[in-house]
Amino acid sequence: MAKKAENASGATRRFFLKSALGTAAATGLACTDLTGPVEDTDAQGGEARVSTDVPPVETSGGTIRGYRSRGVDVFRGVPYAGAPTGEHRFRAAPPLLPWTGVRNAVFYGPVCPVGEAPDVDLSSNEWPFLIPNGPVTSSLEDCLRLNIWTPGLGATTRRPVMVWLHADGFGGGSSQKFLSSDGENLARTQNVVVVSLNHRVGPLGFSNLAGFAGSEFADSPNVGMLDIVAALHWIRENITGFGGDPGNITLFGQSGGGFKISVLLAMPAAAGLFHKAIIQSGARLRVHEPEVSARLAEEILSTLGLAPGPESVRKIQQVPVADYLTAAATASTSLRKQDVPVARWASPAWWFEPTSGLPSLPDQPCDPDAPAVLPEVPVICGTVLNEVSPSVNAPEMEAVDWAGVEARLGPDLGDRAADLIAETRRIDPQWKPVEVLSVLLSRKFRIQAGLMCERVARRGTAPVYSYIFSWGTPLFDGRPRAYHTSDVAFVFANTDLVDTQTGGGPRPRRLAEAVSGAWAEFARTGIPAHRLIPSWPAFSPGSRETMVFDDHCHVAVAARERPGLTRLFDLGRV
Repeated sequence: MAKKAENASGATRRFFLKSALGTAAATGLACTDLTGPVEDTDAQGGEARVSTDVPPVETSGGTIRGYRSRGVDVFRGVPYAGAPTGEHRFRAAPPLLPWTGVRNAVFYGPVCPVGEAPDVDLSSNEWPFLIPNGPVTSSLEDCLRLNIWTPGLGATTRRPVMVWLHADGFGGGSSQKFLSSDGENLARTQNVVVVSLNHRVGPLGFSNLAGFAGSEFADSPNVGMLDIVAALHWIRENITGFGGDPGNITLFGQSGGGFKISVLLAMPAAAGLFHKAIIQSGARLRVHEPEVSARLAEEILSTLGLAPGPESVRKIQQVPVADYLTAAATASTSLRKQDVPVARWASPAWWFEPTSGLPSLPDQPCDPDAPAVLPEVPVICGTVLNEVSPSVNAPEMEAVDWAGVEARLGPDLGDRAADLIAETRRIDPQWKPVEVLSVLLSRKFRIQAGLMCERVARRGTAPVYSYIFSWGTPLFDGRPRAYHTSDVAFVFANTDLVDTQTGGGPRPRRLAEAVSGAWAEFARTGIPAHRLIPSWPAFSPGSRETMVFDDHCHVAVAARERPGLTRLFDLGRV
């Protein structure tokens, strides 16, 4: 039936073309020939913008062929491990089964299932405009895929490799969800190899069944992180064929991507697999303790009518994935109502995320001290200024007064609200009430980033570099300001690709050159430097040297400018 439809469609097209050409000839209308030479306006000279005439690449799993886009070779949806299904659900992924022939690698792979999201009318919502999505793909358990952008294939050139870990916490997201993290421009402009990847997230990636079954499930709470470790092994083994240097790999990630890097820095299995780390709005000091994540797993089993034990774990390996995810969502909601106590800087008990105190993650990521597992890895760690932007979708918030700010913060800060508002106003007396509100609502991102910088610096085995990204979008009358995720387009040199986020044009493009260039130079040498920014010193606990990225980049230093921007690391810390 599909073949008939295809043939019918082809016949229709042929009929239409013949009819159109015949009509043009019969009526004397001009019929323009578009096959002749035209003026070349593309930056790549006479080359087509996109070509599939690229050489295949041999990998450990088999041969793949991608495509070339404006001088960058692109490979999408490349498997890096076997399918984590059936008996491998809740366990480390099995080895990749090799294929024969040449496998196409031209489109993104599946994303990890996380359950059905409710349909919502977003037609008047500002966020989809400000954070445009990338291509939509299928949702399958067999989701362990990665993507590669390289300026050139082969082992003759060893370029720095920059591995992007995606956002959306530990509970969702994918490498392709946000258009701003497309790696083509970064690879082209900075001569680096860019990699992104999908891995298990949410209930499939972080269900703690360790106490209910045998030793093979000992790391079930962290299989989503072990997927990333498997991807890093694949990269180390194969990236030379894509023009990358397996001895110079940098992890970078925003929000949830930064969370994962925080955890990887404390994972023994990740030692030696990467050499530098960039954490953007994602410093995480703590994850779940075993008893907390086990409580959530018990709720899932109870929801499914199962008692804790090995037989029940075997059963949930076989239930349809949609049924497991539905039960997990119900269990999470139930635990949320129970208000389970957790340690400071830990997430609520009803969240799905990694668990410490296990073989794969013996200690907390960065609490009470920096991890000892990868002490030689230099780190960049920072935030945007307005992680929480209260007037997106609420333009009336621009007129909020100081009493309104205190009322909004009161439930969280209690009797500290007035003092913290006054202290924040001293940092920049020009800030409006809504800007002070935004800064204080964003404080937990900044406090954790500051503590991570301090703890890594005190360890003294590798430098850490601090930053604040304060460039505000001009769109929507500037209300969003430097909002959560707004820095990603600058890191990837995609400010024109996502012009609904930046406005496009030379102003954001110039800052993107500075940010992406500094990130790439850090990947290359371990020192974040670029001609468009001043010298960026390493962070020290006393001076708190912090690069401020804006139209005019500068270094904020605590000893020189108190109360200045470096004071943001302390607001509400106690």
